[in-house]
Amino acid sequence: IELKGPKTATPAVEMVDRLDMVNQCEFSSFDHDQIRTVRNLKPDLIDDGTHVYRTGALFASHVPDDFIQLALSAGASEVHLKYDTCTIDRVREIHNAGMGSMVWFRGPIGMMRDVEEKYLDVGNEDERMYLTLLATGVESMCINRPDLLLKMIGGKKDSTIGTDNKLLTIGKIN
Repeated sequence: IELKGPKTATPAVEMVDRLDMVNQCEFSSFDHDQIRTVRNLKPDLIDDGTHVYRTGALFASHVPDDFIQLALSAGASEVHLKYDTCTIDRVREIHNAGMGSMVWFRGPIGMMRDVEEKYLDVGNEDERMYLTLLATGVESMCINRPDLLLKMIGGKKDSTIGTDNKLLTIGKIN
C-alpha cells in the first residue's frame, strides 16, 4: 500500500487491521514520516526479529548516499528503489543492513516516456530489463507486466532463469 497523501498511514493501518490482511500487505512511501507513523503504531516483531508490519522507504531518481540510514531512521524494514537506480552495490548495502529490497517501475505511461526519451537502448519492461534487475539480487519487484515475468519463470513461484553467464534463482516474487 503506497501511502501518498498526508496522514494516510493511520487509516491505512486501521483498514488492514479491520480486514485482517497484515500478512498480505506492506506499506511504502516517499514520505518517510508516513513510514515512521506506521512503525510507531505497529512496532510488533516476529520471533525471527522481523517486523509484522512490513514497511518500505521509497526512493526515486535521486538516491542519497545515506539512503540506508534514512530508511532505518524511519523504521523501514525494506528499501524500495526505482528500476533505474537499482544496482548490485545498493542491493548489497540494503541486505548488509538487514533490510529487504524491492525494485519498482513507473506506471505504463511513465515507462513509455523513459524508453522513448531517456533510455533508447532498452525495451519497455522487457525480459532483458527484468533479468538485469534480478541479477542485482533484489528480492521483490513491483512491475507492470507480471505476465511476462511469470512466463520467464515458467509460472512457478520458485524457479531458475538462465542469463548470459549464470542462473538466477527466484524465490520471492511480489
